[in-house]
Amino acid sequence: MSRKIGIVTVLYNSESVLEEFFETLGKQTYKNFVLYVVDNLSPDGSLVLSKKLADQYQYDTVIIENSENFGVAKGNNIGINRAIADGCDLVLLSNNDIALESESIEKLLFGLDTHDADMVVPKIYFYGTNKIWAAGGGFNKRNGITVQYGQEEDDRGQFNTDKKVIYAPTCFMLIKKEVFSSVGMMDENYFVYYDDTDFVYRALNKNKKTLWYISNSVIYHNESTSTGKMSDFSIRFLWRNLVYFSLKNYNSFYASYIVIYNFLYVLIMLYFRYPKNQWLIALKAYKEGFNLYLNKRTVR
Repeated sequence: MSRKIGIVTVLYNSESVLEEFFETLGKQTYKNFVLYVVDNLSPDGSLVLSKKLADQYQYDTVIIENSENFGVAKGNNIGINRAIADGCDLVLLSNNDIALESESIEKLLFGLDTHDADMVVPKIYFYGTNKIWAAGGGFNKRNGITVQYGQEEDDRGQFNTDKKVIYAPTCFMLIKKEVFSSVGMMDENYFVYYDDTDFVYRALNKNKKTLWYISNSVIYHNESTSTGKMSDFSIRFLWRNLVYFSLKNYNSFYASYIVIYNFLYVLIMLYFRYPKNQWLIALKAYKEGFNLYLNKRTVR
């Protein structure tokens, strides 16, 4: 019997993208999945529309209504725990601002088995284009920030080979349920941004799990529909969480270098690139990241 996949997606201001997300899930050649929709008290019509679409499409959908906006990390944890409790063999963490090709899940699962991987990700295009959003990823050693391979490149077949990678965003990541037993859950201190980086880093570097990029599994990503690209919100959490992630995961020497390097970048370079109010947000976020690390709750 085919393995059951629990697809976990977190709602927040997702109304504009949900119809295509539900529709393309309904066209999947791999049918043995349950969709877990975790609503973070979204202020738009996301929850109402999700209930309508769940009735419209025939695959199993479980809708979880949170009492407040817990953030992406905790929202994912709620969905992951429910999927595992319901007997799912694998968890597919998924944004809902994506569109899938009909064989996206089937090919991802085949790649997982072929490479005996613990986690796998597809090729991701910018929505409606032939430009790559991510073909796996890694880290920039100079600044400690993640990079997505091929980003902004026209796809000429240069990423048509499966590859073991050391990072990828979790906007569409298939994970064996056993990974969570050894790695733990998403660190809820992040709220949003870097929670996936932290999880992948712990899985690969501290627990020796493997992550593969599967080149023939394809999705299309319409990024930043919920938080707003380069919004005040985004700037705050990106810089706050970079500091927290670096201090938490890197060795003390490298963490010190990364924190100082990026502080100087924010202080000098972003003074000329950001509006003044966002520059001040970034500086304040840096301090907030230090405080978060020093006063953090117990995390794995």
